[in-house]
Amino acid sequence: MRRLLRCLPPVLGLVLLGAIGFGLHGVLRKVGVGAVLAAFAATPWPDIARALGLLGVSFCIMAAYDLPGVAFARRAGACGRLALRHVGLASFCAYALSHMLGATALTAAAIRLRFYAHWEMPPAALARIVAVSASNFSLGVLSLLGGLLLWDPHAVPLPGHLAGLLARLLGLALLALPVAYVVGSRGREAVTIFGKRIALPGGRIALAQIILSCVDIACACAILDMVLPAAPGLSYARVLSLYVGAFVAGSASGLPGGVGVFDSVLLLGFSAFLPAADALGAILLFRVLYFLAPASLAGLCYALHELWVYVAGRRAKHRS
Repeated sequence: MRRLLRCLPPVLGLVLLGAIGFGLHGVLRKVGVGAVLAAFAATPWPDIARALGLLGVSFCIMAAYDLPGVAFARRAGACGRLALRHVGLASFCAYALSHMLGATALTAAAIRLRFYAHWEMPPAALARIVAVSASNFSLGVLSLLGGLLLWDPHAVPLPGHLAGLLARLLGLALLALPVAYVVGSRGREAVTIFGKRIALPGGRIALAQIILSCVDIACACAILDMVLPAAPGLSYARVLSLYVGAFVAGSASGLPGGVGVFDSVLLLGFSAFLPAADALGAILLFRVLYFLAPASLAGLCYALHELWVYVAGRRAKHRS
């Protein structure tokens, strides 16, 4: 049984890739590289400037991603005060590099471990930071999708029989999970599930997690929406639903940056509104802005930090 469960994720990944490839075959038959690059270059500069402004906001959110986890660790008395610049550096590097490298949960935890261990963060505090930061995205996805299904169920690409009342009931069910998380965290230090004691961050920190994650996802989607050509029926709400679905599929694939999966899901979703070349050009530009640029900056910051740690260690040895 355990062997079967271990084989399940890669099998599901292959099925997902096969289904996406089958769907893309018809979309990409008449698309050439030249048309994609032309669409990429045709993006108006004012739209690129606005996208860069949103990217700056997104950088700030990436740097603040660990704050709820740090607050949780401090609330439990597991760590002392940590400089905001240290939290921002570890948070930004873990966020930007993990989404580019793939296997997000593992790579983000490893990067955080490297930074916080250098600043002598106790293991108990580090575990709380990693756990809270890892749950941020899931809480944001549930909240945004639930809200979209309640506010505009037709913006989410669901089968026709799920439209209307059933879609709103699904939205309520999705929203019930983060709401239960916030309510359950109020006035409780821990909860026992299947015999395991799980510490809770408290209502305020739980609410901060959800707000931070929702703003993060909404801002990232706004960058994509800004570089997409205008098309009838392609509202921000629809772009957001497609973006969330593509990001979840890309993260589940474990591939670096969700390459192939993320782009394919978006392309399939946009095929009803845009020519394939225009959609691919916008997706390519979004990848450069939201994946490549932050990861390059985070990689440089990480390398400089490692160099500083090495030099500081050498100086300490010479002094002793």
